[in-house]
Amino acid sequence: MKINTDFIGSTLELSHPAGEMTWKEAMNTKWSDGWRMPTRAELIGLFHEAEDREHIFNDGAVVWSASSYASGSTVAWYVSFSNGGSFTGYKSKASGVRLVRG
Repeated sequence: MKINTDFIGSTLELSHPAGEMTWKEAMNTKWSDGWRMPTRAELIGLFHEAEDREHIFNDGAVVWSASSYASGSTVAWYVSFSNGGSFTGYKSKASGVRLVRG
């Protein structure tokens, strides 16, 4: 599903849920066909710009972003698909993954 995001100035395609995994597993997976982990800003933009938010984000999942909290940090940013908020979590914890391309 493609979403035009004025928030980040581009159009991105959002994948269906890719399962749960740790941040490191998600970042080290070789995704095919141009899919990649989205940044924190991209996930927030996708959530806030989606016209059919209830349909796209109906699972209320919390998903990893590719954004580490700080260089060398043991935590990274999550984004909640129930309210679009973001917070940090330990990279060793399994969480949902959604991919983007575009």
